[in-house]
Parts: sequence; C-alpha cells; structure tokens
Amino acid sequence: MTTALAAHPTSVPELLAASGDTARELAGADRSAWNGHIIESSSAMLGLAHWDGTLYLDRESIVDPLRHLYEHAGEGRPTPTLVAYRESLATLLHEHAHFLGPEDATQEAAREAFTKPGSRQLEEGVTEAWAQDHLDDFIHRLGIDKVAPGIDSVRSTGYYAAFVPAVRKITTDLDLRKNLSPGATLALLNRQTAAGQFPLLVDHTCSSHDLRDTETRSRIESMLRSGLAQLETHELDPPATAAKHSLGTATQLLAAIDRETHTTECTSRSDDCALPPPTPIRSAPSPHQSALSGIATPTLRHPATTHTSPARPRDAHGHLVHERRSPSGPRPPGY
Repeated sequence: MTTALAAHPTSVPELLAASGDTARELAGADRSAWNGHIIESSSAMLGLAHWDGTLYLDRESIVDPLRHLYEHAGEGRPTPTLVAYRESLATLLHEHAHFLGPEDATQEAAREAFTKPGSRQLEEGVTEAWAQDHLDDFIHRLGIDKVAPGIDSVRSTGYYAAFVPAVRKITTDLDLRKNLSPGATLALLNRQTAAGQFPLLVDHTCSSHDLRDTETRSRIESMLRSGLAQLETHELDPPATAAKHSLGTATQLLAAIDRETHTTECTSRSDDCALPPPTPIRSAPSPHQSALSGIATPTLRHPATTHTSPARPRDAHGHLVHERRSPSGPRPPGY
C-alpha cells in the first residue's frame, strides 16, 4: 500500500507550518525543539531561534518576500527578487536547524553549553554551512521551485563569514581522515544541539589522530575551544576579510593538533601549539560593523518577554540566544 505524497504549500502559513518537519527530515534529526509558534519582528536580526522554542522572523526582510512569492506564484521574476526569496528561505532553514537535536536533547543543556568558549562559533558555523549546502533540497521538498521558477539557479552569499570557512576546513579534514563521504561530519554535528556538538567534535578529532588518553583529549578540547573562540574577533569584519582570517585560524588549529599528535611526552602543556592571541576588537566600529552588531531588540507585533543585551541577544533570564543578523546595505528590490 502506497502513501500519498503531501501537497506542497500554497501560502505563507502553509509554508511555515511545513518548514519545521521538512528541515528535520532533511537533516535526519530525531527531533526539533520548535514549538510551532512564529512571531514577526522588526530589527537588525533576520531570524532568532529562541530557547523556549519560538521562532522569530523579521517581517520586512523574511516574511514579506515570502508573501510576495506566493502572491506571484508561477510568474517569472528578476534575479534580485529571486535572490530575496532565496535569502528568506535560507534564514528559515538556518533557524530551524538551530532547533534540531537527538531524542534525549534538552534546550536547558544546549543553552548552558552555548555559553562555553568556542561553542557559539561552532554551532553557528555548523548551522550556516549545513543550511547553505541543503537549501536547494529544502526548496525542492517544499515545491518552491515550481512557485518561483528559477529560484534554484540563483545564489546568495550567506552569513557568518568568520565562522563558516573554519568549520568547513575542520569538518572536511575529519571527513578525509575518517574516510567519510564529503559533508558527513558536518551533517552529524548539525543533528546535535550545542550540548552534543563539542563532545562529538573532540571524539572525532581524537579518534582520527589515534589519541586515546584522557589528558590528551582534554588538551585537544582546549585547543579547539580556544581556536574557535578566536573567530569572534573578526565577526564584524567585511566578509572577505572575516573569511580569510577564519580559514587561517582553522589551518593553524589543525597544524597545532597535528603537532600534538606527534608529541611523545604529554605531561606538560604544549605552548608551541598555542594559537596567536586574538586581535583587540576595534573601539570605534565602522558603519558596516554597526549594521552587523545586532544590538537592537526585535520589535514585535505582539508583546513578548524576550530582551536583548547591548552585545548579544538574550532571553528574559539573560541567556544567549541563536540569532541571524542582517548585513549592511540596501535590501534587494523587487517586492
């Protein structure tokens, strides 16, 4: 007996309702912490996956383009409009990826792990890299390529240039060392919450280098956390600059781990494996940096208890939350 295929969404409400399960199935994750609630906001943050399971999406940059997409279903549209649609869907997939995890995962454990050194950089880098790689599949599963012809032939630049190149470099190295298919390590990490990502990364790194003792594992974890935490120094740089530093940091980090592998005496800390100290953050940010800072609290259509700190968005209890911020410059025209 065959099961009928579910009809593709024909409106924004149907799209949003189907998006969570589609993202979870695409990732092969056990569960999603999304509670089914979506709140339209207005801020520099394109999207935010709150620890309480609520999904926040910017009305002007994300939801309005999706409305336009369905209002003009099947019509030919200029490239800037298709790029705007694609960016909205990329943000939707990115935020849903934040909610993914194994069956026994909890948001409380993920929230606590997210505050540890290197965890935010790893989690955001994994989420963004995976979403970039699977956006076309997400679009096809939802039938959006039929609603907006040509959407799978245009590309957008993506976000988190300070994190993504480093994550790709590290996970690709592990794929090669463990003889895995390309993207396998990234996919495994994406199916974990922040609580499970670092233990998994350390496990794979140690096993791929045949490092077994607890003391060495602890040093490897410290090296990974320190190296990934440094990526935040360049988060506000122009994308090309941030990407260059990200790749350079990952290269140094992998070289340091290789040196640790060949160390025969592991009784003292390996100072020669330490990464350079981070560059001080600029005291006077440029307009581009200010646009990226994400300091504004979302303005909601309905009252909410979410508050943000001047530095990073936080919930009502002061905990850091997932967010995806808008770059500087005008939004694509066409809607």
